[in-house]
Amino acid sequence: MKRRRSAHGWSEPVALVGSTAAGTDSSVSQTFTLPAGSPTISFWYNNHCPDTLTFDWATATLTDNATSTTTTLLPKTCTTTGVWTQVTFNATANAGHSVTLTLANHDDNAAGDPTFTWYDDVTVSTGTSDTTPPTTSITAPANGA
Repeated sequence: MKRRRSAHGWSEPVALVGSTAAGTDSSVSQTFTLPAGSPTISFWYNNHCPDTLTFDWATATLTDNATSTTTTLLPKTCTTTGVWTQVTFNATANAGHSVTLTLANHDDNAAGDPTFTWYDDVTVSTGTSDTTPPTTSITAPANGA
């Protein structure tokens, strides 16, 4: 397996892509209990969307399983920048509750404009989150070889 440089280190981000069926949706969900206090949910995404928001997009939602309320963390997004972008959500209102985080990608499967989204570094914290933008760098060995 080839490893990629992800938002904050060498890891394999989740890639959500369309398939061969028309109107394809890909998603990954995780259910967990948020800690008490003032939790924050954070993740990075990199959306490759050569189409328009009408047809293709990335989105992320958080469903509070105790109140049956769904909050949109990432509104429908379609970009061609290929830049890692951080989403941070103050989940204090959901503290101590079971929640389901869903990261999704929608592609209409039109020929020539495949849409896909990478998600990485999903964290739940009660402190300050890392806001360092993703970078890629190559450094020479210390001995100059």
